[in-house]
Amino acid sequence: PEGSAGLAGAIVRETLLAGGQACRPLIARDGLSAVLIEPAVKFLQERGHTVQLGHELRSFTTGDGKASALNFGGEDVIQIGEGDVVVMAVPPRAAASLLPGLKTPTEFRAIVNAHFRFEPPPGSAPILGVIGGVVEWLFAFPNRLSVTISNGDRLVDMPREELAQAIWNDVCEAGGVSGELPPWQIVRERRATFAATPAQNALRPGPATALKNLFLAGDWTATGLPATIEGSVRSGDRAADLVLAAKRP
Repeated sequence: PEGSAGLAGAIVRETLLAGGQACRPLIARDGLSAVLIEPAVKFLQERGHTVQLGHELRSFTTGDGKASALNFGGEDVIQIGEGDVVVMAVPPRAAASLLPGLKTPTEFRAIVNAHFRFEPPPGSAPILGVIGGVVEWLFAFPNRLSVTISNGDRLVDMPREELAQAIWNDVCEAGGVSGELPPWQIVRERRATFAATPAQNALRPGPATALKNLFLAGDWTATGLPATIEGSVRSGDRAADLVLAAKRP
């Protein structure tokens, strides 16, 4: 009822209206870290680059319309060379704090994930969509059943045991399994996605900023898609294109 028809239309055009091949889902069987993050880090390290985790950017030093230094707190400052370009891929609230005046989405929606240590029955569908329940998507992995629930604001304050039992009841009915509640884990992210409403969609910035050598990436930027991995990838490709264009003589 509140979602942007424009964003929903983009999904339909790029999947259902594009034919069956465009609707085939890809499953990260060993998790997104193994599929996306670890190969990217390895790719960079093999080319002599460093990746520092737990290294929070606190502010930029600017001058002449450019970012001139990255400040990580105290004396931890990295100077930005004349030919260097920065791509900032951080959540929207952090981006707005680092770049005062940057317009970003201000409303967010929660995602709830549940994981159960339970062997799926033989022949279980890798992905099962559920209509009319608490569960929305049920994933069957070796030794594990996992659940994803979008727009889960109504569930973020529900007691964990109660929530796990409610989700497990749906899993049993939809997935054709039975038994007492197995070992479980609940993960709730209150600001997982921006609210995909027309008003919030209008607040999404493009990749360019007021600083000539600083570009944005992230699923919350103006990708034409809701907050999705596909949107993240698209934003990264677009930022990279702008970086290459900026570095050309």
